[in-house]
Amino acid sequence: MTRHFYTILFLLFLISCHSEQTTEVRIDVAFHIRDDNHTTPLTVVIENNTKSASNFQWTFEGGEPTISTRKDPESVLFTEPGEHKITVEAWNDGHRDIKIYTVRVDNAVTASFTATEEVNNYAPAKFIIENKSTGGTSYNWTFEGGEPATYEGEQPPVVTYNTPGIYTMKLVAGNGSTAFTAEQTIEVREALSAGFTIIPSPEDEDDMEAPVRATFETELAGVESLKWECNGATITNPASKDAEILFPIAGDYTVKLTVTNNKQTKTVEKFVTIKENTNLRTHRNIRFGINTAQNSIGVFYSTRLRMIIGVAELDNYGSDVDIAFFGLNDKLSYNRFVSPDALDETPLTEISNAGATKFINRTELGGVTLSVNQFNSMTTDAFLKNLDIKGAAYGDEAFDNTILPRIVLFETGDGRKGAILIKEMISDGRNSYIVVDIKVQKND
Repeated sequence: MTRHFYTILFLLFLISCHSEQTTEVRIDVAFHIRDDNHTTPLTVVIENNTKSASNFQWTFEGGEPTISTRKDPESVLFTEPGEHKITVEAWNDGHRDIKIYTVRVDNAVTASFTATEEVNNYAPAKFIIENKSTGGTSYNWTFEGGEPATYEGEQPPVVTYNTPGIYTMKLVAGNGSTAFTAEQTIEVREALSAGFTIIPSPEDEDDMEAPVRATFETELAGVESLKWECNGATITNPASKDAEILFPIAGDYTVKLTVTNNKQTKTVEKFVTIKENTNLRTHRNIRFGINTAQNSIGVFYSTRLRMIIGVAELDNYGSDVDIAFFGLNDKLSYNRFVSPDALDETPLTEISNAGATKFINRTELGGVTLSVNQFNSMTTDAFLKNLDIKGAAYGDEAFDNTILPRIVLFETGDGRKGAILIKEMISDGRNSYIVVDIKVQKND
């Protein structure tokens, strides 16, 4: 009995010693995800700090690899979005531990959208936004200059822009761990507006007597198409901003411009009064220099253009010259108006493409006359049209400075009759000149 008793004690001692040498296993594992970005494909780096374990069993649900028995599997790749379990079992001869971890894998995200004008991009412009993103779980929108300026949600409302400009639309799409951005630039064009001014032709701007021809100076914005209208007038190219208009008779006219950009329509009106046609145009205070002043003051005049034509401009406007003045000297003792095609006997520059004008420089020598009072009282061409200027047998005679004021009559090559009232003679050396008023038929 004694012997058996000691044997049992010895065995108990051995068991007791073995129990004291067994170490408990406690799993200590860390998972590292770069930048904490859980977007698929997701690589999880495993740091195993478990002590006292000699055996390991890893199970990676949805991962690659799916299992491992290594102490340090290093990294696992997850491609399917969702929550995936990682099971770790570690043990030694005397103890075993098991832990289950969860890894979240977020969707891959493509951020994309389109912005389409509801009608067109003239202010106020409305844009329809279509979200074409994939994989996102949150959406944040910024609409620079728009209403609304921001929006949270998958599908924003229509965005309105009231002010012209270049604007940026921005979408930030998130998947829970990171954000993806898409941007688009839009242009909002000027809102519809219109204004215009009626510009009479140079021949009509001083008296606005019928018939009056005019063009338009426009100020347009946001216009796709336009239309001119005016009852009683004739409009050339009524759908063009470069239209021309003819007011044929005296009266009050309303010119209407209607513009549209397929979103809005506006109408602008201007009123114009056209006077009765007197068929008489008056040119006042015209200066003609003597022959030595043909380059400084000028000696050539166009009644059509109503301007002095300088020597340097004869190549362009020579055919428009219908009056030429020859003053011999600064004493203004010998003067006459000369037909532009008969300058070869004077010191004046010849005009190669000149027209012919008949002058009566000294009306006191013949029967074709017009008094100073008749000139001043002329409001129509009634006096002029009955004068037989071209039929007069005189006219080239020169006049001096002894009679002022003086009337000179003329008839242009195109049949317009006129009168020149010489009001002043100014002696100023080589730049001496005369000052005249001219009344001439328009014959429109």
